[in-house]
Amino acid sequence: MEDQISLVRDNKSIAMLAPTFILDFKYPAIIGMLRELGFNKVTELTFGARIVNWHYVEYIKNHPKQRYFISSPCPICVTMIENSYPDLVKYLIPVVSPMVAMAKINKKHHPDYKVFFISPCFAKQKIEAPKYPAFIDGVITLKELKLLFENQEIKEEDFNRKYFFDSFVREYTKIYPVSGGLAGTSHIQRLFQKGEVMIVDSINNLKTELDLMESGENIHRFFDFLNCPGGCIGGPAINNQNLTTEQRQEKIKEYISRASEHAIGTHAGTIDYTKDIDFSVQNK
Repeated sequence: MEDQISLVRDNKSIAMLAPTFILDFKYPAIIGMLRELGFNKVTELTFGARIVNWHYVEYIKNHPKQRYFISSPCPICVTMIENSYPDLVKYLIPVVSPMVAMAKINKKHHPDYKVFFISPCFAKQKIEAPKYPAFIDGVITLKELKLLFENQEIKEEDFNRKYFFDSFVREYTKIYPVSGGLAGTSHIQRLFQKGEVMIVDSINNLKTELDLMESGENIHRFFDFLNCPGGCIGGPAINNQNLTTEQRQEKIKEYISRASEHAIGTHAGTIDYTKDIDFSVQNK
């Protein structure tokens, strides 16, 4: 952990926040706290999620005869399919996760910066980020971040003014870490018939659906898969584990509502901002 902070402080650096941060830290204080920790810029994944949504829709439109489409932002789900259901790998949508998408965007526009992801998920740190060393310089979990703030005596109550993200943002994709967030914000339902969009979380539910797919029992479907109960809001690297799934969902909704009060202005972001970036999983 301390080695990563040394890397942050010894270089120009960007922190990319998953919206789940709100389960452990206050907004917008977290932005000032991360800058105090040593980050030059603090971004959120909302614009990366928007870009992933756009590429999902384009991929599905371009493959009208494909039987299944499986979302691929969750490294646990992807790894489970690769290891236990190899015949279904071909149905994984070959588009990077919001973490990788936002990292690529940041690296394009700030190539001399180190990019770090603040994560509720150990798998992002251990499995996914190491596959993209050219774009992601490190992953700090929310548990580790809490310890870093404590070690550096950075206290939330000392950051009580307005702070703004240094990134293009999309408010509605802040719901992404809640189960079904991808399907809901991408409007993928428009490309499928009623009942063909499946929102599934938790390991046993995932296995049930994957077994059905492997047996050929499922018909034309889009699967929005996340491993943790309730989605990424159930991530094991979140400090506040006493919250129920409903309480976590409510905190995300409150954050969306409060953040939307801030004028986005030029921070809205457009597809043009991602020109010439390859968001396919093959390009690492």
